[in-house]
Amino acid sequence: MPAQHPSLLKISLTLIATIFIGEGLIMLILPLLGPMSVTATALLDATLLAVIMIPVVILRVLNPAKESIAALKKAKFKAYAREDHMLSVLNTLALVKDNETGTHIIRTQKYVALLAYRLREMGQYLDCLDDEFIVRIIKVAPLHDLGKVGISDQLLNKLGQLTDSEREIINGHALIGESILAAANLNIDDDFMATAIHVAGAHHEKWDGSGYPRNLRGNEIPLAGRIMAVADVYDALVTERPYKKPWTHEQAVEEIIKNKGIAFDPIVTEAFVLEQDHFKEVLEQYRDN
Repeated sequence: MPAQHPSLLKISLTLIATIFIGEGLIMLILPLLGPMSVTATALLDATLLAVIMIPVVILRVLNPAKESIAALKKAKFKAYAREDHMLSVLNTLALVKDNETGTHIIRTQKYVALLAYRLREMGQYLDCLDDEFIVRIIKVAPLHDLGKVGISDQLLNKLGQLTDSEREIINGHALIGESILAAANLNIDDDFMATAIHVAGAHHEKWDGSGYPRNLRGNEIPLAGRIMAVADVYDALVTERPYKKPWTHEQAVEEIIKNKGIAFDPIVTEAFVLEQDHFKEVLEQYRDN
């Protein structure tokens, strides 16, 4: 059983009772000490009350507070451990059907980090971009294409042009990934799961509403999805795929800028432009062999 700590109400009542009792004792003690000036009486009153109160504060406030803080730290550590275990399992599942390499995961995580920190430095989306959100989005970035586990290898690896029906099937991976995460119902932080769901389900939405799976528009798209969209598209453009040769960094930057306010959040695009040199450094450092 977890340790039961006194409630704030009980602590308050204890302190109030101690003050009343202490003052009562002091009123009995002071006459026994003989005549004193007003100042001396006040100082002695305060000193005696402090002597009475300090042990009570230590026993009833400080010690329980220390125990509560230790319990919270332990619970937080367990929550992080569960998150990391869940990520490990889901990342393994995603890689089973993902055409991309491990370096793709590293790159996209670093791109997401660059964008998130730059946005905060710009003073944008500060209501979302606290340290915990940034840690979460970096952690869950590898799950953006988790839904590909529900798409056949033959279709994912097709070299030729996709038919409309085939494209529709592949586009379904966003909802599949979102559904897998929602159905997992794992005993971890709700905000963590919400961020993972937004990354998987919203990274193909477009700012003008022409994306999928829900045709969300503008700020209707979760911020995690808008950040992931730029990171994922950049990496898709500059790396080789079964159906295309890699674009140059400069071509990819031009394409993303061209789609500012169309496919991509204009503010996230501005962050990307400011971070483009760092994107290139990440690409060069973690380029596929």
